Amino acid sequence: MARFEEGRSISCPPLFEGEGYFQWSNLMKYFIQAQDFEVWEIIEDGFLEGPKKKKKRSANDTKAKLNSRTMHMLLCGLNEEVSKKVSTCKSAKEIWEKLEKLYGKEEKKDGVPSCANILSSSKVDGVLALDELEVSSNSCDSNSYSFEELQDAFDELFLEFEIMNSKFKKIISKLECENDFLLKTK
Repeated sequence: MARFEEGRSISCPPLFEGEGYFQWSNLMKYFIQAQDFEVWEIIEDGFLEGPKKKKKRSANDTKAKLNSRTMHMLLCGLNEEVSKKVSTCKSAKEIWEKLEKLYGKEEKKDGVPSCANILSSSKVDGVLALDELEVSSNSCDSNSYSFEELQDAFDELFLEFEIMNSKFKKIISKLECENDFLLKTK
């Protein structure tokens, strides 16, 4: 009889313990989007707290609740040590950006360059020059990278592409709406 290991929970976020940031950030992004896509938009677009007066606050309450919900999801996905580092953040977007700053650009503990360093060291005129990289299993010199390092770099680049693509789609949508409005007013 086959034995299967327990998988990730669909109700609990993936846990980040300070290592493997890019894999965690991908998993967390999909976890958040699966819960509620508007929650992910709070991370992308940010949230600025609005007026404190009750009459004016109701329109902003939904975004405030989404921001709180998103912050809670993110904090539930962090161990205590990492959580302390973002505990002063006031929004989900701020937490996400601080995690990226703290863990996204660091070198790995064993001295092997991070994905961001691999990408920046291998760019030629804005194009990733994979043909110039020598792939090896256990090498740490500046032009040799393991398959796992290249896979991590690819995953990071793909995530950045998805984020940029999403932002451009929003901008294009806004421009199309403005264009339609201008055409109707003429």
